[in-house]
Amino acid sequence: MAIRYYDQSLVNKIKNWVKDPNMTILSPSDSTRLFQMRADQTNDAKITLPLIAISRDSEIEITSTAKKALSYDGGHIDATKETSKLLNAIPIKLTYQLDIYTKYFAEADEYARNFIFNFINYPKLSIEIPYNNAKVLHDSTVLVESTVSDSSDIPERLIAGQFSRMTIRLSIDDAWLFSVPFMDNWKVEEGSIEVLDN
Repeated sequence: MAIRYYDQSLVNKIKNWVKDPNMTILSPSDSTRLFQMRADQTNDAKITLPLIAISRDSEIEITSTAKKALSYDGGHIDATKETSKLLNAIPIKLTYQLDIYTKYFAEADEYARNFIFNFINYPKLSIEIPYNNAKVLHDSTVLVESTVSDSSDIPERLIAGQFSRMTIRLSIDDAWLFSVPFMDNWKVEEGSIEVLDN
């Protein structure tokens, strides 16, 4: 569905903000197997903290399911005499969960504070649309949901105090599914007009 381009752009945005070289950042595709993967990589050694896991909700909301001109005859981004390259789009909404795992609460609290300020002040998220070599840039906005939770009490934590986890919910309300098809151009052949006298 091309949602992976939003996933990767969000991961890259977060990586640019994190200066701690010991921080592990897992993308939505990695986060689905968070604890299994970390155990596999370290031969069942302890998970190294701090760690950030970004997961995307499995349900993608299509915000307009009706056929509109934008979904089949969108913007013309390139053309020759024979064909035009179109940029078609269908609006969607994506929601993410950003989990910050640290050993101590104060550290998770500080990371959460920094992320909230960064997302509110720098919400732009850019993706490049690669289809048919279009290389068109599209900007969306990452919104922070109003509730941040201390979600340390989760089943993966075996004993109390093992680690702290802060959870920030994010959404992209102006995301799109893109298609870049080629369309044959119509041309009018030269003709003649004959006027008949009654």
